Amino acid sequence: MPMREIRPNEIIINAKGETRRVSAQERTLYQDKKTPIVDEKRILRHLQEAQALKREMDVGQREATVEIADNGGLPAIIWLVCDTHLGSKVVDYDAFINHYELVLNTPGAYAISNGDEIDSFMVHLGGAATGVYETPITPEQQARMVRKMWKELDDNGKLLAMSYGNHNDWINRSGYSFENTWLADFKCPILNCGGLLHIKFGDQVYDMAISHQHWGASKLNPTNMSKRFMEHEYPDADIFFLAHVHQKECLQFERGGKRRTAVVGGTYKIFDEWSMKRGMGNWGQLGGATLALYPDKKEVIPFYYVEEAMDFLVIKKNIQEIEQANKKEGY
Repeated sequence: MPMREIRPNEIIINAKGETRRVSAQERTLYQDKKTPIVDEKRILRHLQEAQALKREMDVGQREATVEIADNGGLPAIIWLVCDTHLGSKVVDYDAFINHYELVLNTPGAYAISNGDEIDSFMVHLGGAATGVYETPITPEQQARMVRKMWKELDDNGKLLAMSYGNHNDWINRSGYSFENTWLADFKCPILNCGGLLHIKFGDQVYDMAISHQHWGASKLNPTNMSKRFMEHEYPDADIFFLAHVHQKECLQFERGGKRRTAVVGGTYKIFDEWSMKRGMGNWGQLGGATLALYPDKKEVIPFYYVEEAMDFLVIKKNIQEIEQANKKEGY
């Protein structure tokens, strides 16, 4: 039997639904109960405004163009630096400092940084938090150090671009962005989700697709993810620079009638107990992959280490000087 409507001056007194009248003194009166207003159109406008504000305040972008200066007709040298993990006690600091100073002090040499510049282990990372005990300085101190070193490259026009890294992103869990906090005043573009960098040099434009990581990673074929990156995001790019896996490989191949260059950049964290205990060996393959770009023809020459690229540049300069001397002598 359907329950009859309860009048304002009645209350239910038992499970049968029986009621009795109550006096005004017995009733609870909610005289100023607030009624919520859900104005969906106003909320959507607010969200759109918040989106626009975030876009304006974020330092990151997905595509950028940089133009590098003429190097006297010589190739430009690009250090593809990634996974330095500065702050960790298992980094090859001698190799890193040598590569950094070579690029900083050599005319025509530049750097592109592809994430995990800092180690940034924190206690809230669960099982991975054991990395906290492999660094003698805090994530904040690591970030301040990296900012100072990379800003020196940036101030000298040596840093062409920076990308993101998953270790950098761990700082974001503390409530602030690594890129927006430490890199906002850099001159170089910040590809905070990876992206496409157009490098203008002489008569040429080199399109470099950059991402810290991408699906398709293979321990037996490190540049496999570079090809997946090409197929799914940047089919027309000339160069593909990826990182994250701490392996290193430089590969040139042909697609669509032109030569492509794929680089997985290695790491400076070359000894890792976490990896060794999981059967991965020492894991880290020393970074330092470097490219030579020509200004007068579309040609990329990859080198495994910065030192090799610098030797190449010296040889090219010596040849150039000999040719200029011969020309002057009328040969």
